[in-house]
Amino acid sequence: MQSTLTFDWLDELHELAGPLSPAQLAEISAGVVSRPRLWRPLVRHDPGDRWYERLLLTAAVEVWLIGWAPGQGTSIHDHGGAAGALAVAEGALVEQEFVAGGAALERALVDEAGARVGFAADHVHRIVNEGPGNATSVHAYSPPGLPMRRYPGGRDARAVTVDRLLARARARLERLQPAEAAEAHRRGALLVDTRPAAQRAEEGSVPGAIAIERNVLEWRLDPASPWRIPQVAGHDTEVVVLCSEGYSSSLAAASLRELGLLRATDVVGGFRAWRAAGLPAEP
Repeated sequence: MQSTLTFDWLDELHELAGPLSPAQLAEISAGVVSRPRLWRPLVRHDPGDRWYERLLLTAAVEVWLIGWAPGQGTSIHDHGGAAGALAVAEGALVEQEFVAGGAALERALVDEAGARVGFAADHVHRIVNEGPGNATSVHAYSPPGLPMRRYPGGRDARAVTVDRLLARARARLERLQPAEAAEAHRRGALLVDTRPAAQRAEEGSVPGAIAIERNVLEWRLDPASPWRIPQVAGHDTEVVVLCSEGYSSSLAAASLRELGLLRATDVVGGFRAWRAAGLPAEP
């Protein structure tokens, strides 16, 4: 299969726009590994502490070099809503992926096999060097700068707060300010108001918005659903979700993206911010 990235490397990495996919990140990490002049002079292996250094930071991606002495490993963690990838440059590592409600899935990553693995934003894992020798790996994450989150109780610990769920949802969205949402609506995006009828009656509504309450949203907007509305022509339909204050709309937009509506997003601050911005509203 032909490479999806054809850049002349480090200079062109700066031109990439994010967020990048796990496949792209896997190719980037493997591309760094295949150019040892970029990392071999820098790598260290400290028996006391796992060594790491950031090799690259752009608006779309960050790339890290990590040295693992025997026995060193990470805690159970994710990457704060970022997608990621790693490639083994030297030695061997073991990755344990923690699946919700199930046992850890384990895989060995060895440099001779050109081992690389990409993972989505909700991936929870730990990595350890179980071998007798040093190991070196290259890691790439997009979007950059999101803090790693640790789960001492395993993957199931991630589901205990709605704040974590909301942060994961918003990490996948390019959310719109009210004025940006109004402009998207003017150029043809579907503006979908998910507030209950009683709330719309109390707060007001947006002219031209389609009212679809949250409990039936996926059935009305899934392009493959027999109950979809006619305005959904396909998976490339641009959808902007509006709620009262911009919280449940983020979760709704992330759910629509799971259905393949990759242009789904929501309005920061919801209808209240829309009205405060002086944008068209009906009583």
